[in-house]
Amino acid sequence: MMKNFKLLIFSFLTLFIFSFSQEKRQTVGADNAKIQYVGRFDFANPKQVKFAWTGAQITFTFEGTMCYLLMNHFSEGNDKADNPKTNYFNVFINNKLVKILQVENGKKVYELAKGLPKGNYTVSIFKRTEASFGVCEFLGFEVDEAAKILDSPARPTRKIEFIGDSITCGYGNEGDKADCTFTPATENGYLSYAQITARNLSAEAVTICYSGRGLIRNYDKTSRNTMPVLYDLMYPQDSISRWKSTDWIPQAVIINLGTNDFAHEVPDSTLFCLSYHSLIEKTLKTNTKASIFCIVGSMMNGEKLETIKNYLQNVVAYQRKKGNTKVYFFEMSTQGKLGYGCDWHPNVAQNQHNAKELTAFVKEKMKW
Repeated sequence: MMKNFKLLIFSFLTLFIFSFSQEKRQTVGADNAKIQYVGRFDFANPKQVKFAWTGAQITFTFEGTMCYLLMNHFSEGNDKADNPKTNYFNVFINNKLVKILQVENGKKVYELAKGLPKGNYTVSIFKRTEASFGVCEFLGFEVDEAAKILDSPARPTRKIEFIGDSITCGYGNEGDKADCTFTPATENGYLSYAQITARNLSAEAVTICYSGRGLIRNYDKTSRNTMPVLYDLMYPQDSISRWKSTDWIPQAVIINLGTNDFAHEVPDSTLFCLSYHSLIEKTLKTNTKASIFCIVGSMMNGEKLETIKNYLQNVVAYQRKKGNTKVYFFEMSTQGKLGYGCDWHPNVAQNQHNAKELTAFVKEKMKW
């Protein structure tokens, strides 16, 4: 009897101490005006903000000691390693990478940081994987009960939009060889040439990219949901959604398409060029004064490389003839010398090299 009583008292004290020591948190909803969003986000329900594109970034500043992420995730199917599809995020605190976060299907609470010395912290989550790995629904953050919510840092005034395929997504760039198995863990959009170029130029970047998609023909030889179609969408999984282009207006648009169109055979020049003109006109509706950069990626070589260069140079010449004088052609250095990522894609070193080239070219043309 006495033994049971002591056990009961011990259990009560343990429960009391455990309850007392539990972190008391406050929730900062996704609709909080001090949260900063970069990229395409669906605010139809401002408390449940959906997004999917590579490079989507959410930033939040607070005074406290801990921060948790509230996220709902939706994905279907498996990746090439036969694991359930999932998304990965780079987590930054005060501009320092502190962890790589893998999210799972369903509503979850993820620890971003705890036990920090009391102070001011800016937390950013950067979606390093592409839209094909699922839709994310941001629900907010949790911080200390007594934490103060602060204004986020000022945003850059320079804005660049990138439209592309797997190269722009950073597909397999963290793989160690050409024949490695691609999984979302090997894809890091933060280290794609696009995001590196933007950071080099102190510009805010939005990347609209999807692996395997082309201008008129995809890598799988289909012509459905090519990039000009996906470009209009809030996120690819919602074919009804439409992005309001006036919500974010870039001064420069960089188009890196054609690698998938040329993957199997050379596409018809007239159809390819007309489609390219159409995409340029679509981007210019957002900002008629924007500079447009038509670039050739690093994966092409040989006769196909010469052919697409000819196509794009004709596109640029036509645009300039009709008065769009700020349309430019740029060719990236072909990959090979610096090794490869998964499936013969550019690795991080190649992305860094191409970003250095592109940075210099854009800086000169934009006078940045």
